[in-house]
Amino acid sequence: MDYKDYLTIISAPEHVDKKINLFKRSCGKHIGKFPGMYAKAHISFDIIRDRIDQVTKKPLTLRPFYELIDMKIRTIPARELKITGFDFFVHGPNFRTIYAALELDAETENWFHSIKQTLRINKKLRPHITITRKIPTESFNTLWPYFQKMEYQDSFEAEHLTILEKGSGNLIDHYKEYKKLPFGKKLTTL
Repeated sequence: MDYKDYLTIISAPEHVDKKINLFKRSCGKHIGKFPGMYAKAHISFDIIRDRIDQVTKKPLTLRPFYELIDMKIRTIPARELKITGFDFFVHGPNFRTIYAALELDAETENWFHSIKQTLRINKKLRPHITITRKIPTESFNTLWPYFQKMEYQDSFEAEHLTILEKGSGNLIDHYKEYKKLPFGKKLTTL
């Protein structure tokens, strides 16, 4: 059986993707190439994998799961998401991630919480759009003074979740679109 890894994201629209990619290219000019430098702008939720049930030894594939949650995602309305500047994550003493920060008022946090519940994600997430992922602290120290001085505000309508897939454990393979799950849209019948 061919097992898959699935990444659930909200894709940023073209105007946001272009702006984020300008920031990424500018960073690359200052610190060289970094992981995710050419990735499209998105908000990611989690990577989950097909696996084998340890008791029954049967494969547990996720395609049926995504078919089931399609109906639930359709009950969550589309939402305007606002970008409100930059922030960063600390990954121990040696690495940092710079990202475009989202405005997380109570309604937006509840909206993301509904998505997490539907996807059965239990871990804490800070929704964001990554610019530089897990770069060395020295590179971060070069870039962060510029980001502190810049203002970036934008917004976009989150209209659907995108489910990406690739072969499990395949480091060369790239994620490809498997399915889009629209927010706030009823299924139509013929």
